Amino acid sequence: MAFSKLGVNAILAVSLKVCKAGAEVKNIPFYKYIANLAGNKKLDVTFNVINGGSYAGNKLAMQEFMILPVGSSSFKVAMKMGVEAYHYLKAMIKKKYGQDATNVGDEGGFAPNI
Repeated sequence: MAFSKLGVNAILAVSLKVCKAGAEVKNIPFYKYIANLAGNKKLDVTFNVINGGSYAGNKLAMQEFMILPVGSSSFKVAMKMGVEAYHYLKAMIKKKYGQDATNVGDEGGFAPNI
């Protein structure tokens, strides 16, 4: 069966399972397996923290505000830095704009109507 006959959700699910199986066979973490497939020596983590534009349903002119934890010593540390920044941002938005402003957009960032 050709990919054109399959839906995107089916292709994504099968692709993820194949990659997880590959990572298990090589006995490496999933993210390292994906990085190796892409030819990346170092995997950088990006975080979509605020969504704007027409898809977010607010009046922000920018589509996405992203952060990149630079200077981390490892993927694990970068992930921790990003998660902590994300949760700190949530607390700041909630304090300044209220609970409704911490609703999450379709791409994972907050979508405050500011």
